[in-house]
Amino acid sequence: MPTWSASAERYEPQSSGIQWNLAWQGALLAGSGAAVLTAIPFVSLGCCLWMLGAGAAAVVLYQRRVPATLITPGMGMKLGALAGVFAFVINAVVTTLSFVAFRSSSDFRRAMQEQMEKQMASSPDPKAQEMLQHMVEWMNTPQGAATLMVLLLFVLAVMFLLFTAAGGALGASMFGRRRELR
Repeated sequence: MPTWSASAERYEPQSSGIQWNLAWQGALLAGSGAAVLTAIPFVSLGCCLWMLGAGAAAVVLYQRRVPATLITPGMGMKLGALAGVFAFVINAVVTTLSFVAFRSSSDFRRAMQEQMEKQMASSPDPKAQEMLQHMVEWMNTPQGAATLMVLLLFVLAVMFLLFTAAGGALGASMFGRRRELR
């Protein structure tokens, strides 16, 4: 059993809270980077990687601003999720604007219709063809297009939050170990 002397330095636990007034700037920068990378056509193939990286980057940027704080994986998840919120909002604005711009163009509708017709032609089941035909008709209505857009945004929000939070936890565990070794 260790013995404690009266002359020993007093142990002060580190604050386990995140200083959000310092965290949001790094999260915004990391989230903006992920949003831009997921919006670029060919580069967007690595979207999950960009989201993981944004979560880890938010942790690194926060740790630079508050170097005395040891960031736990739980804190990293929160920082990553904040980066994910920023990334999603930016991506949602860009996606919505491009959807509105391309929805009105006949090229977008034609390409979508051709893709659905290919799917219908490849299916030998008449019920499946009928169902796809109803889906095409529904998607061409304003209500159908709006519903698809909302569903797409919901799925994107979940993906951004999950992947950036995971990246934040991963970044905290990786960089937290490095700090402990110093």
